[in-house]
Amino acid sequence: MSKPLGVSGFNLPWLARQSAAGITIGLSAVIYAISYGAMLFSGPLAPYVGIGIAAAIVTAVVGAPFGLLSEERRFISGPDSSTTSVLAGLLATISAMQFSELRTVNLALATLFLTSVVCALSFYALGRFRLAGLVRFIPFSVTAGFLASNGWLICSSALDIISGTPLSRSGLTALLEHPYRPELGLALAVLLALYGLARRVSAALLIPLVMLSASLLVNVALAYGICPATACPRETWMFHGLDDLVWRPPWSLTVEWLDWRTLVSELPVMLVISFVGTLAILVSLASLERDFKKEFDLDRLLKAHAASTGLSALLGGFVGIVSIGRTSLNRAVGGGAMSGVIASAICLAMLVGASGLIAYVPKAALGALVFFLGLNMLKKWLWDQITAVNWHELAQIVLIVVLVANYGYLVGFAAGTIISCIVFAVAYSHIPLANLTTDLSALPSSVVRPRQEVETLSARAGRTVVYRLEGYIFFGSAKKIDAVFQTMKMETLEAIVMDFTLVNGIDRSAISAFQRILRRYADLPLHFYFVHPVSDWDLQRSLLEDGSLLGHVSFFQVLDLALEAAEERILSSNVVASYKASCFDFLDNVADREVFRSYCDLRQFESGDMLCHEGELSDAVYFVNSGSFDVIKPWNSKPGRRLAKISVGAMVGEMALYTGKARTASIQASVPSSAYILSKLALARMRAQRPELVTRFEHMVICKVSESLARSNQLVSTLR
Repeated sequence: MSKPLGVSGFNLPWLARQSAAGITIGLSAVIYAISYGAMLFSGPLAPYVGIGIAAAIVTAVVGAPFGLLSEERRFISGPDSSTTSVLAGLLATISAMQFSELRTVNLALATLFLTSVVCALSFYALGRFRLAGLVRFIPFSVTAGFLASNGWLICSSALDIISGTPLSRSGLTALLEHPYRPELGLALAVLLALYGLARRVSAALLIPLVMLSASLLVNVALAYGICPATACPRETWMFHGLDDLVWRPPWSLTVEWLDWRTLVSELPVMLVISFVGTLAILVSLASLERDFKKEFDLDRLLKAHAASTGLSALLGGFVGIVSIGRTSLNRAVGGGAMSGVIASAICLAMLVGASGLIAYVPKAALGALVFFLGLNMLKKWLWDQITAVNWHELAQIVLIVVLVANYGYLVGFAAGTIISCIVFAVAYSHIPLANLTTDLSALPSSVVRPRQEVETLSARAGRTVVYRLEGYIFFGSAKKIDAVFQTMKMETLEAIVMDFTLVNGIDRSAISAFQRILRRYADLPLHFYFVHPVSDWDLQRSLLEDGSLLGHVSFFQVLDLALEAAEERILSSNVVASYKASCFDFLDNVADREVFRSYCDLRQFESGDMLCHEGELSDAVYFVNSGSFDVIKPWNSKPGRRLAKISVGAMVGEMALYTGKARTASIQASVPSSAYILSKLALARMRAQRPELVTRFEHMVICKVSESLARSNQLVSTLR
């Protein structure tokens, strides 16, 4: 870890580490800056490559001490291949407008300035409103497609640097017209050296070593005539001298009104660059999080990038991104914030006094370095994905690369987003929406009913389907639900309960699909029960607008109430209309019922009266004679959540009576009701006087408990 920048921190070992790290990082940053500057000012802007390199070096000067602005002092920022490649494409568009040379250069620098300002504002807005995490929701295929496209464009720019033959039809035509390109051979040799030594030499030494060796080889060959000037003209092999390298801050530019209109017309591309920059920042930080084994504040770091990019733009630079390579190098060498300051000083020295060295750097060597970076990106985000993703994600990545390579980032971005949305919609529509599909036999309501009603419901429970949905419902998933219904024998059903409790959203197209479903089966004696925890929701409002559907659908906020309504509809049919429930149906004849009733007390209850309270010791069992009672229990400090409903003819309290334990819930009359109460003392008296009645009563209790246990096991199995 680095020490603070206090007086006590400047001890010799610490300063040596900081200096070594700073010099190494600074030299690497200069070489990368030269590469990126050459990438920016290629093609028609190639004669002014020194200006592009100066802008890149300014970006490196500002970005090297990035750790001073961030939570991690070892962070190093600077020009990045992803944003620079897109900037190079934008500058190529500007330079192709056939303006005068001076006007083109001014317009190119103004483009760098305005793009950097747009990026800085975007970074700050995302960080200020804490939206950085939203970028992580971008589909992986789009992310990988963009990064692979950057690799392709970098390789194209590299070939343009080497021999003026980018990866395009025009570049291929130029190569076929003049196939003799010895500079391509040197570039290939440099590229092979970079790959061959990558595992043997550290990244901090590899690039400077290879670049210096290639530069020495070419300069000696040209100086001593090893390669004749006719075969190896210096302008083909070397960059123009940078004697005209001048710092060009934004305030020194002369931009005409028409040029500003041109700049504004390129604003969409600038926004794409800000998107790519944001993506590059987050991808870099995610990689560094794994390397550092710690989590960073993405919003704070985006605001730090906004400040760094804004300062770079004001000083004549452009967008800078935290560098994985140089940051990791800084950490490995033992550097810190001071090493970043020293690296910044190295870059500044290059800018103000050592710029003439560029005339001794071969184009092939720089181009090979750029190509090396591009190939690495292509390998990581295209080749390596062949075995890492499924075929349709790989197809999206390849398609985005092809579109970006031929039509630019706007087309690639739009197509990639649209394709991802379509693929998501199709894939999501195949995800099972049904969290549960069953019927009333497996998922009855909580109403405690007499035996005859239970038997009636059991015989017809299969005619009521319970369909519980989850997730987000849109046109694709609604169509799938419709297809499921079409496979059912709807004419044999009496009701369909659709539970939307776990649904987190529904769009208008899905609502239209449900309207079609209801209209299709409107002629059948089929009733729909829709369950949603909020009463005022789009589906309910839309269906209620169609008056013809009102008699076919009911809405509930609780699933148990919908199940109860479906059961009551079955019981209210002609089959059981003449049946009157009795709480003593377990006894065969009227005389035994009257005797049993004589041991009970009949009590009347108004709506809201309590039959018993939670926590009381049980000394009685209750038989509902009229009305109904709710078993209620407080839930999350809210009183009165219904656990069950006890209807006419049902019995409650038998378990607590026999176990002697305190009651686990309260029982309250939901309407004016009456109940017979059999106390423990009365039961003991009956056991002594009429033991055969007690035997039949206890047999009924055992059967009821067994049936309840069986239903509970079935319910658990259904919900699992």
